[in-house]
Amino acid sequence: MDRSNGSAKAMFIAPDGNLYPDYLVCSGKLLIEMGGQPCPFSCDGHLPDPHPLDTNSPTYSLDKGKPGDLCPPCAKQHLANLGHWDGHRGQHFPEELKPLRLFKCSQWLWLVVVGLYQDDPSHIVVGK
Repeated sequence: MDRSNGSAKAMFIAPDGNLYPDYLVCSGKLLIEMGGQPCPFSCDGHLPDPHPLDTNSPTYSLDKGKPGDLCPPCAKQHLANLGHWDGHRGQHFPEELKPLRLFKCSQWLWLVVVGLYQDDPSHIVVGK
């Protein structure tokens, strides 16, 4: 996917419920904690492309999903679909994001990959 036009590859869910595109979070432009520097896991200021989980990989963990599921390499954990968490801490999420797989990234932020649905974790579908 070409993201040079600034379109979001992923959306990050802030603790206050606001949604931010990966190009603001991964680039370091948004988080004060990152000191304006890109996340060390980012790829040109974006979330790295998700890859199929492989049980032979030293970074594999069942917490990230099942073998073959797509997962960002910087994800620490898969947390079900975003809709599962709707209403948690009073937060409500847009309907179109609820069926997406929710991950916790290496910076401990929640994120969903655009087009990566819980019911089809091995494919990214754009325009569903």
